[in-house]
Amino acid sequence: MSQIGGGQQGSKNTDLINLDSKAESKILDSADSIESKTLNSKDSTDSSSKNSANSIKSKNQNTPKVPQAHQLQESNAIKKSQIPLFYHLYILHNDIPAHYQDLLNQSIEPFRDFAKLIFINCQGTFEKQWQEMPQKSHFAKEVLYKILLQGHFAKYHKIIISDVDVVFLGDISQSFLDFDIESDVYISGVRANDPNGIFPLTGWKEGYKKFSKAEFEAVKYGVGGGYLIANLKKWRHDDIESKMIEYLRLNAHKLVLAEQDVLNIICYPKIATLSPAHIVGHQMWERYGERWEKYPPKVYSKNELDSARRHPIQLHYIGDKKPWNYPSEPKSELWYSYLAKTPFLKIFLANIECVIINNYIKTTLPYRLKALFKRNKLFFIDPRIYFKITKRIFKKIWGKIQGRD
Repeated sequence: MSQIGGGQQGSKNTDLINLDSKAESKILDSADSIESKTLNSKDSTDSSSKNSANSIKSKNQNTPKVPQAHQLQESNAIKKSQIPLFYHLYILHNDIPAHYQDLLNQSIEPFRDFAKLIFINCQGTFEKQWQEMPQKSHFAKEVLYKILLQGHFAKYHKIIISDVDVVFLGDISQSFLDFDIESDVYISGVRANDPNGIFPLTGWKEGYKKFSKAEFEAVKYGVGGGYLIANLKKWRHDDIESKMIEYLRLNAHKLVLAEQDVLNIICYPKIATLSPAHIVGHQMWERYGERWEKYPPKVYSKNELDSARRHPIQLHYIGDKKPWNYPSEPKSELWYSYLAKTPFLKIFLANIECVIINNYIKTTLPYRLKALFKRNKLFFIDPRIYFKITKRIFKKIWGKIQGRD
């Protein structure tokens, strides 16, 4: 989905950053430069090693309380130039090789005065639940580690969670500093601009028909999992992590968007709203026009959407077509511009031919039939398959007829 925010979003990986206001040296304006470079270095690892990470932040509570289900307000009391920050970038993974960890550390070396990478090996946690999930799509098991925050990050009061199939283009610190840990909120994130856009419940969304009314309401009016601020103080007080793990254990068999469903169902309605700039899909301009003129304001105002379009904070490569596999995807040039600044460029170029060939193989009929058989051994008696084939044939014929005209 290219839509801003919302329960319909998903991505393959997660990423964690800790932002500590007890910084050692640089002021916030200096720290801003790390947002796009460091996180995108981790994206390039995803293309090479296919591992995930999780991004986190902590401490600082000099802001008004966060109104539930309303957009967080910026605090005039906090001046960016006055608050030194240190970025702890935590990577939760299963099997990132040591040499890739070394390359990631090389990528962050220019920012060593105000940033540090920390690797946490989760050793295959949630393998059983992952195998039970019916719809894995382009996700990886590591997305489930977004719910493992209390144990790993006991010293922090709040944290930022981000997917890694992203490019950061704006300041991530202000909304974090504005987040009040004393508020009655578990998480804050970006909502779907049109909650009813989840309908009809067909295709990959058909699984939501198995959800209870309360579960579906939480998914529909919840937030996207691509960028979140978690109130760890309140998580601990209400033991939210245990509730999420238990829900995952009992319901992995019906989840549609993995950890995003779990987060929304357990946290709803104690969810606050971030500005739409915090998750902007990479296809927004192609799908809705250069000025997003085909994207009417609903949950978010026109001014909020215009601001997100002009000044996106996180550009999210949503869906299964990532720039490292499909260079022609919209906004891929931004991802490549940051890849070129890391040691991973040479590795990527050495494997580009294999990527192209593999993508072609996936378009062939034998591969598609094999994939269908793997998902459903009785697919040939499913009438929906023939409906889809007929629809595609008609679409191609109609396109050729219009082309002649």
